Amino acid sequence: MGMFLSITGVIGKAQEEVLSSLTKYAKSVGGGLEKEVLSTDNYNCSIIESVNGNTTIIYPNNYLEWDTSSEFISKDLNTPVFSFHIHDGDLWMYVLFVNGEIVDQFNPIPDYWDGNISDDEIQSWKGSATIINKYVEFVKPEDIEKYLVRWDLDIETGEKAYEGDEFVQEDWQLLDFMKKMRLPFPLNEKWQPNATTFKLWTKELSLKQSNPNGTKVPINVIKKPWWKIW
Repeated sequence: MGMFLSITGVIGKAQEEVLSSLTKYAKSVGGGLEKEVLSTDNYNCSIIESVNGNTTIIYPNNYLEWDTSSEFISKDLNTPVFSFHIHDGDLWMYVLFVNGEIVDQFNPIPDYWDGNISDDEIQSWKGSATIINKYVEFVKPEDIEKYLVRWDLDIETGEKAYEGDEFVQEDWQLLDFMKKMRLPFPLNEKWQPNATTFKLWTKELSLKQSNPNGTKVPINVIKKPWWKIW
């Protein structure tokens, strides 16, 4: 099984505002958010870090509400919010919300879940550097447009989108994109938090006790919800 990762990237809002908004969301869906020192082995571990006025939330492994909570935070704080996702180590993608509305979205393999989707739907997942620049003004379109390309799974490429990037055309290219958005990535090379951790739970993500043996909590296979088209 490949890597699954869900992240919210909040533009222009510092940690305290984002914490307040995420707490509101969690309570609205029958859960909560509490500060607690945790490792990523913990079922409910969420990591939050703010740098230069932008804030990143890394959600627990089994959290499936990343788009919904990103939408909520965007509307609540009236700010641009990226909902990022790495799916099974195969791709990275985003949905960009502004005041709770989708203004842009990108998936390098738009027919990943369904090979029969329409051309219009494929086009809807192209992503737009120009739209991003409209809402994230410090990012120049020419500095991110090379990330927003469709991938050919039959061709392996060792090329990086930009000089200075760390990753080639793969799932972890997301980190290079996040750097352009000035969003921190609060996990270290051992996959442990290097920022403040919180216990996050909702009605869908139950609250569980810490794993006493410190063993890795298995990551569930994240399947496409029937009501969403990724």
